[in-house]
Amino acid sequence: MAVPTAIHTPHDRPTTSKRAEPTGWEVLTALLAGSAAFLVGTDFDLVRGLTVGGLIGAALAPIWVREASRFRGAGLGGVLLLACLLSALALTTWRSATHPPTEAGVLIELLPVISAATSTGALLWSQRVLSPGLVVCLYAVGALATATTGSRFAEDPWRFGFSMPATMLLLGACMLLRRGGRRLVGADLVALGALTAVTALSGARSMSAFLIMTAMLVLWQHRPATAKKATSALVSLVLVGALGLGLYRALEGAALDGYLGASAQQRTEEQTQAAGSLILGGRPELGATVALMLHEPLGYGAGTMATPTDMQAAKQGMSRLGYDPDNGYVEHYMFGTRIEVHSLIGDLWIWFGPAGLVLSGWLLWLAAGYLGRSLAHRTGTALGIFLALQLGWNLFFGPIISSLPPLALALGVFLLQRDPQHDDGADDDGDHAPPAPTPRRRRRPMAGARRRDQRARRRYLAGGPQRA
Repeated sequence: MAVPTAIHTPHDRPTTSKRAEPTGWEVLTALLAGSAAFLVGTDFDLVRGLTVGGLIGAALAPIWVREASRFRGAGLGGVLLLACLLSALALTTWRSATHPPTEAGVLIELLPVISAATSTGALLWSQRVLSPGLVVCLYAVGALATATTGSRFAEDPWRFGFSMPATMLLLGACMLLRRGGRRLVGADLVALGALTAVTALSGARSMSAFLIMTAMLVLWQHRPATAKKATSALVSLVLVGALGLGLYRALEGAALDGYLGASAQQRTEEQTQAAGSLILGGRPELGATVALMLHEPLGYGAGTMATPTDMQAAKQGMSRLGYDPDNGYVEHYMFGTRIEVHSLIGDLWIWFGPAGLVLSGWLLWLAAGYLGRSLAHRTGTALGIFLALQLGWNLFFGPIISSLPPLALALGVFLLQRDPQHDDGADDDGDHAPPAPTPRRRRRPMAGARRRDQRARRRYLAGGPQRA
């Protein structure tokens, strides 16, 4: 029989929970996480593709490796990356008789990939300490700080320097803006509208298309909830495909009519006349990729150089698309210092062989899964949708070196953290957290999720140095 030990009066009852002041350890950990997010965003190259951010991520590996299991898909991604690195070394050794590699070439091709992987780990851990929106903003500020170091920055500062960092910064800031626990869709649309206007004036056709599609999909997520049954992920992906096709046709017509500037009009006319299609005319490397895959199905390995036979096969593939390959582009860009076919899938296949194709499929699955899941359940952020669309494009049409920095951030968004209510309800010591009080009235789902995330970060930091 329970015996009351004290009598509480209404004045003794706590009405509000007092927020605990952060300890010195928590402040230090937050500063370390913020610094890591900033440095990972920078583009300081230390040696042969090893970046400052990659080095910071490697130094933090003992911390984020233990945290990887808390993010869905992180373990599988690590296994695939390890398989790719081993495959690259095996392929390079096997082909050394006919395609002698250079030590510098091996390092230049493998170190950027390793830097991107360790950067992803550092970003995932930073989200355990800071909010995802703040991590994105710090990453974008770091990218802005080194935006002028790009080789083509002087050619078009916005298109080849500021567009990506500014997009990440504005959309990351929108993730921080909330009212009553709900994201402000108006802020997303204003940011996307401003970015689209500036980007379209610079003549960047694909970037403009990503931003417009992102705005339309954000609006679609906020459609009236008239149907009782949620839209399936597959139907959402069909919607994305139809929207992309319609937007492609509209932008092609706008560029041909000169609405995106004289430079874009001239490029579009030349590319459309060359191959009968804007995509095939603008990316003739697709023909070279298919031809090389038929020529050497197992790939080439890291650091290998193409032989005259390989170049001839690539030129024949590009000629089938109506492109004239004898203009120096193939010899200087595609096969000058290494093999570059201007697509993530193609480059990963060349360096890692079939393992690279598997890794490409996993990346495509992540991007499609994020789009389908977020549109079906109305949970996607503008930044996540934008990164998913861009990753889908880069897999087919983006060179690997310029695709790796946004890929690290995209993986930090796509590798969703497991439900902190279940993961952090018991820490490593088996110390169970107290159950959450029963709400007296219905709360908005977004507000509840945000509070759970905040509680999970506080519990993680409260674990002290032995935890982190």
